[in-house]
Amino acid sequence: MADRHRQPVDRLIAGYLVLTAAALLFPHRPDGAPILLAVHLAIAAVLLSPLPGRARARARRIGAGRTQATGETLTGRSRTRALVGVLADWYPLLIMPLLYWELPFLSVSIWNGHYFDDLVMGWERTLLGGHPSATLATRWESLALSELLHGAYLAYYPVIYFFPAALYLTGRIEGFRRTVFTLMLGFTAHYVVFTLFPVQGPRYLFPAPVGEPASGPLYRLTHAILEGGSSQGAAFPSTHAALAVVQTVNAGRYLPAAAPILALVTIGITIGAVYGGFHYAIDMVTGLAAGLLLAWLAPAARESLR
Repeated sequence: MADRHRQPVDRLIAGYLVLTAAALLFPHRPDGAPILLAVHLAIAAVLLSPLPGRARARARRIGAGRTQATGETLTGRSRTRALVGVLADWYPLLIMPLLYWELPFLSVSIWNGHYFDDLVMGWERTLLGGHPSATLATRWESLALSELLHGAYLAYYPVIYFFPAALYLTGRIEGFRRTVFTLMLGFTAHYVVFTLFPVQGPRYLFPAPVGEPASGPLYRLTHAILEGGSSQGAAFPSTHAALAVVQTVNAGRYLPAAAPILALVTIGITIGAVYGGFHYAIDMVTGLAAGLLLAWLAPAARESLR
């Protein structure tokens, strides 16, 4: 049967693109805003249009290397359809870095470079009596501990991609699609918040930890990655905390053996982000809460977009 219907994640991303396109209509929009606006609306239109032919149902047999109808090895046109099917499944995670990259353009369009760090720091002082992100690395100065926590912080990236890959490669395709939807719900929800309520985070306001920990290779690698690819204004609440929680819950649903490992990694990411001065502690607390809420809401949200 021809599968001419888009998946819930397509509609989710299309809705996000239309919603955030509105930010590019504000007075402080950057010079390239018309192009970015056109790209948003064009991709949204494609994602909301019916799929041609049998692009999904048969192609997704790529994992088994077989066609649906005959069981014969995929060749020629079947291989092309299979590749389209794989891309249809994976494109949300492939475009996520681009959606992250454009966040400063969206928030600047609305706020003209204003950030809400003072407000968030006030909340943190009220709740915690200070700013752990400015003091932890000094209080616990240790090369070994610094490397461990910077490595834990970097584990966020494998958590986002390796866990879905494990589901996909082991044939748990429905679990994979549900996991990707939950991830994209988390990303898009946070990105809307970052657009409307940009917060820089302590990395832009406090000096980086120095001393012996700064000589560690994982310390240097983490700072190099952030210098080259972080988006200013995307700190509160923490996507690192939220999406690590989401992946832990997803693992409990679809690959239980991995759940304890992801839970430990989530703890490491949370502490490492504060220790390294990349996030306020309140970013991580609210991120953990947001992750639990998103994981709970995702099944109903996905069903509503069918």
